[in-house]
Amino acid sequence: MKKKQTTIEKRCKVCNEVIHPLRVKMGYGTTCVKHSTAEKYTGFVVADHKTADSIQIIKDPEIGKKLVELSNTYTK
Repeated sequence: MKKKQTTIEKRCKVCNEVIHPLRVKMGYGTTCVKHSTAEKYTGFVVADHKTADSIQIIKDPEIGKKLVELSNTYTK
């Protein structure tokens, strides 16, 4: 007989809403997404070879914003 896994719901310390289990698993178990202070990452596809693109992750929010602005300038 299989053991049934029990999960304990984590709640946001600001609004008391249930935090998604995957967010808790990633180590963000104190606040919900709405009240998170974590910055968003930005990702760009880099075509450095004709058959092997890669993804560059930008962790600095200011650099990410600037790169998004620049990419929007060239796609219009």
